[in-house]
Amino acid sequence: MTKPMMGLMMLRLKSGAFLRRSVAATVGAALLCLSGLSASPALAAEPWPPESARIVDRLVAIVNSEPVTLFELQRAAAPMVQQVLRTARDPAERDKALKAAIEEALDSLVDDILVYAQSLQMSLTIAPDRVDAHIAKIRDANGWTDEDLAAELTKLGFASVSDYRRHTEREMLKSQVIGIKVASRVKLDEADVEAEFKRQTGQTGTIQERRAAHILIRLSESASTEAEAKARALLLEARAQITSGATTFGDAARRMSEDGTRSAGGDLGWFVRGDYHPDFERVAFDTDIGAVSEPFRTPFGLHIVTTVETREKRVANAEDTETVKRQIRFTLREKQLEKVYRQWVKSLRTDVFVEIKDLGLDS
Repeated sequence: MTKPMMGLMMLRLKSGAFLRRSVAATVGAALLCLSGLSASPALAAEPWPPESARIVDRLVAIVNSEPVTLFELQRAAAPMVQQVLRTARDPAERDKALKAAIEEALDSLVDDILVYAQSLQMSLTIAPDRVDAHIAKIRDANGWTDEDLAAELTKLGFASVSDYRRHTEREMLKSQVIGIKVASRVKLDEADVEAEFKRQTGQTGTIQERRAAHILIRLSESASTEAEAKARALLLEARAQITSGATTFGDAARRMSEDGTRSAGGDLGWFVRGDYHPDFERVAFDTDIGAVSEPFRTPFGLHIVTTVETREKRVANAEDTETVKRQIRFTLREKQLEKVYRQWVKSLRTDVFVEIKDLGLDS
């Protein structure tokens, strides 16, 4: 029986396509994402900072001579803070998580400034038409007018389209720097791949195979925050009905999924690591049998997934072997990229002046 494909979305990957993902996707969306519109998760019921709050901007850090303002910190921290507000229930744990999120955002902003400074030292440039094309892609993907685009950018904390243009150009420059300084230093050793393959398959020569089902609501990577919020709410409602027994996962998938597996109740059949996009597999392999995941994002949209059953599969032919090794190469490369990036950014801090002001987090 042919394994079901994820419709026209082509979630299943062939020929190691996921290895061609940009470095931006590897070393952290907070630092490198070229689109705040695509990276920001759906807004919580109470957006942070609250729209009704009276915000007095002030200095929170100085990196060399470049200031970091409270407004910039709030904008950078917003996705992480909103995630905490959506998930944390205990007040003490929530406050602890909020403090950690804000401190992490500030640390990333400092790194952000240092990486951008490297692009200036290297005299890198970005052609204006690349920036124009990026902004036009976001506008057209959402069916917005220029006025709609300006309004959406304002919601994300940008003063104007020109402000967002500067932001986009800066992010593109940083991606260039990291491609030169970091990605070029990552080299995979096939001996390491082979050793990890043997470790995973062990004495039995088998790997874990999983049968799962999912519900997909399609979203472009430049979808608006409102579109993502609406999709997330629909999936959360479906998840609540499934876990309460009011409906089955299959019936919910047949009713609302926007994927080619809809008629099969979202059933993906059997698969192993390396068959699907890594962002999808991380959740699918972490979800217990019978459980339903929280909504999560991939380049294809928002999903919820349930694991139906698992079994051991013998790696019996060249195709199976290459599938496993493809995932191993991806995982090893991700780990190396993260390690080299962190080492490189740490080295940038040795020759700069960084002063962190009182954030008022302990009051």
